[in-house]
Amino acid sequence: MTSKLKRRFKRIMLTLLTVVVVLTVAIYLFIQQASFGKEPGGARLERIKKSPNYKGGSFVNLTDTPVSAPNTNYFKLAVAFLMKDKSVEPAFTLPSVQTDLKLSPSGKPTFTYFGHSAYMLQMSGKNILMDPVLSERISPVQWAGNKNYPGTHVFDFKDLPAIDFVVLSHDHYDHMDYETLKQFAGKPTKFIVPLGVGAHLEHWGISPENITELDWWEGTNVIDGIQLTATPARHFSGRNLSRGKSLWASYVLQSVDYKIFLGGDSGYEKHFAAIGSKFGPFDIAVLENGQYNELWPYIHMMPEQTVQAGIDLGAKIVWPVHWGKFTLALHPWNESPKRIEKRAAELGLKLTTPMIGEQIVVDSIYPNRKWWDEIPPKK
Repeated sequence: MTSKLKRRFKRIMLTLLTVVVVLTVAIYLFIQQASFGKEPGGARLERIKKSPNYKGGSFVNLTDTPVSAPNTNYFKLAVAFLMKDKSVEPAFTLPSVQTDLKLSPSGKPTFTYFGHSAYMLQMSGKNILMDPVLSERISPVQWAGNKNYPGTHVFDFKDLPAIDFVVLSHDHYDHMDYETLKQFAGKPTKFIVPLGVGAHLEHWGISPENITELDWWEGTNVIDGIQLTATPARHFSGRNLSRGKSLWASYVLQSVDYKIFLGGDSGYEKHFAAIGSKFGPFDIAVLENGQYNELWPYIHMMPEQTVQAGIDLGAKIVWPVHWGKFTLALHPWNESPKRIEKRAAELGLKLTTPMIGEQIVVDSIYPNRKWWDEIPPKK
């Protein structure tokens, strides 16, 4: 190699090294943002290590649960997302109901839908938020990431009544929104979360005295008049480059008169039947029904599996959520309600499908309008 070629080679290598260093520093600084949360440490980590669901430095599912299918790789996933059809998002503004959230609800358990997996449950005189996401994007930053559909950003934090409790299923961005939750810092609102999730909340200014963390099958009566039990789910966790540092869960709410199942995210498995056997039947089960694909068949349910999960639980009625506001998968945005409706009719399972802002009143009001098929006329 001539001296000229050697100098050129050194310049190229120096340039590449500089690029690598700059990118490494940029990524490191980017993930230092508060929205990425914090991994458990100290006494919290010591408690986690005692959990039967924590093995080899991370939480695990009851059965082997790869995040993607065995024949899938990052290249296949990247190609699939690059080639996705326009039908993954609606081509029109979605309808909604402008509910006044501060009005006193019915004496029966009342749900108000915020879209995706977020809703408010008013029960036993308490206002309870589940997986609240009131931001426009499900992302660590609000200038990039998955944006909500036109017509679905109906409620802001200021529209909420005084919130007594927030229940979280796991720490993913579409269920645990930093921009929403940081606004509870300094407030008396109490949080009920899976093991390890409290580390994020404390990092965001939530008082540790206001956080109750539960392992699967652990219960709490911190909500007056309600026994709440964390139950298994088949999923995973992680807000940054690591997974499984906090737990994921579903929940059973029991009062004197009602039993309610709050599903969170979960692939299908035998845990639904186990929960149904131990706690069922349920007056209503809220179950995921979107963001599925054969490329990741174990961490989310196909709509037909959601119907079976409702049957396993002994649910009188199923409310399918986790769709209709954000696109995280490759299926048409309104495919999931069509598929679950077809299978539910075949197996005799009742469904309720409220629009954003619409309310469900247990034992009384179950919206079932097919609003996802109502394409408005062109102006």
